[in-house]
Amino acid sequence: MKSVILTIIILAAAVISSSVIRRFFLDRLSRQLYEAAYVKKDKELFEILIASPQARMLMSDVSRDIMSLNFRISMDDREMAVRTAERLLKKKLNLQEAQSVYLSTIAYLCEKEDTKALDFLTDMKNRFQDSKDLNTMLMLYDCELTYDVYIRKDAGRIRDLEELISTDIDPENKAVYQYRLAKLYHHEGDKEKAVQLLNEAKDNTKNDGARKKIDRILSGDWDRL
Repeated sequence: MKSVILTIIILAAAVISSSVIRRFFLDRLSRQLYEAAYVKKDKELFEILIASPQARMLMSDVSRDIMSLNFRISMDDREMAVRTAERLLKKKLNLQEAQSVYLSTIAYLCEKEDTKALDFLTDMKNRFQDSKDLNTMLMLYDCELTYDVYIRKDAGRIRDLEELISTDIDPENKAVYQYRLAKLYHHEGDKEKAVQLLNEAKDNTKNDGARKKIDRILSGDWDRL
């Protein structure tokens, strides 16, 4: 009996040790990938790391593809981002993985005012048309709203955005909707209202990149809006 207990203890310790070691190497690889992609912006190094035997051993193919998708988007590599997203959506994805792919790709294409966004939006609506998951329904609504603002420039969405802004939502989310609303008002020729909303968005966000972008727009670079 004692030998059985001892064996169980040894096996449990081995499993725990293996898990700790795996986590250590995965954390180190994740830091290296982040530094290559977003600090050094080194495409060659990122490609070497994401295709390495270590990455293949520690990360699933889907996880590596999602990281590649986000990197392509950050590098504004439109062709490879679309190709990677299309490849991912043909794979068996869980709910969170599918949401991540759709959100990243649609947001990127909409900001580029690329009508290809409609293909992904339509595919997303077909995939989730019977979903009762609240987060999924909210995601669908927000992606449609993004498309209507950036691509269709639909002034009919002004009321929807104003209602969203009036609710008690997180300041960062409010800043996003204020920015979108400013975009529509500017398109409608109401620059004064657009300036007001951009200043409010700047006050609400803590994102340095977003604040710098707003400053450039307010300084006269309205093509960035």
